[in-house]
Amino acid sequence: MVAVYNFLYTLLVFLYLPVFVLTNRKKGYRSDIRERFVLYSDSSKENTLWFHCASIGELNVAYPVIERLKEKHNILITVSSPRGKDFALKKYPYATVRSVPLDLPFLIKRFVDIYRPSALIITEGEFWLNLVVKTSERIPVLSINTRVSPSSFSFYRRFTPIYRKILNSFSRFLVRSEKDLKYLSFFVPEDKLVLCGDLKFVSSSQKKDLFLDKKGKKVIVAGSTHDPEEKVLITIYKNLRLKYPDLRLIIAPRHLERLDQIKKLLEEERLSFSLRTETDRLDSDVYIIDTIGELSGIYRYADVVFVGGTIAPVGGHNILEPAVEGKPVVIGNHYEKIEDLYRFLKKFNAVFSVNDGKEMEKLIDRLLEEGFKPELDISKYQEKILNCYIKNIEEYLV
Repeated sequence: MVAVYNFLYTLLVFLYLPVFVLTNRKKGYRSDIRERFVLYSDSSKENTLWFHCASIGELNVAYPVIERLKEKHNILITVSSPRGKDFALKKYPYATVRSVPLDLPFLIKRFVDIYRPSALIITEGEFWLNLVVKTSERIPVLSINTRVSPSSFSFYRRFTPIYRKILNSFSRFLVRSEKDLKYLSFFVPEDKLVLCGDLKFVSSSQKKDLFLDKKGKKVIVAGSTHDPEEKVLITIYKNLRLKYPDLRLIIAPRHLERLDQIKKLLEEERLSFSLRTETDRLDSDVYIIDTIGELSGIYRYADVVFVGGTIAPVGGHNILEPAVEGKPVVIGNHYEKIEDLYRFLKKFNAVFSVNDGKEMEKLIDRLLEEGFKPELDISKYQEKILNCYIKNIEEYLV
């Protein structure tokens, strides 16, 4: 099975490589072919800890762990995407950042020989055969914030022999939820599994320190919205501002290419609007976030937050960022992708799901009138999660 995998992987690499190079060139990214074939030399450092974070999402999730461990260890980070590498170089200026080698045995071996790390820590669900198996022959390999979706579990079961080999090569899995624990227990013994909780609870505290001149106004923030969610929120806003004259609506569309569509909708509804890139004052009816990476910082100015992709049948976006800020989070009934987080936060009345716009309007009205006091002490929960990860990682670094 391993020989078949290596043969097919090698074949696909040489077939796909020209496409990969051309696609990234068009996007303005370097493909780093020399790095992927480990065609370089570098000096190793003592106490090097290797983190593999496939892309930007994983780089953000691993941030609190890397920050805690960088005090005692030199940090080596590998990424899968050119965009992820650019991001890692900016976010982790103290780390050595490389594109991950192609998943071939001799390349993985050469990479480990160059850097001589004390352990490999893989974020979430990057279960590449040689990356895991070959590295585990030399050093401990751990998985943090391990995520196994139902579709991934079905795929792993279809190829049980090879995934059992991969997964049993890990020294330990530090998983985010009971569901992930259950899926992994099909392949590996329970003594390799530790439930620590979702690292996103910790990493979601990262945000830009930005300024917004709220001037005492009540604010609804609609984050990561899709069509037709803006229309629903605008209707609710127009109805509620009759009761709350100083009410303002902030819209942060998931995709900035929809800005013209949203502006046209606001013009049709005869609402004034302004853009984040133009002002930091909430003088217009609607304030549009037309920037990238600022939404998490905007949430702290909200009285009520709606998170998108939940009326539109997308499955939901990040409800942790506003919850970490202690804001009441309102969503629709399409939350399949964030179900575990929804159920956890629901226990503390930190998130509310509604079936339609009328329900949402009544709920937002109540939250604006009565105010909101969070029942979950996020800071204590964050520390508990992070300590679990650090403690279990450090057991393998002695």
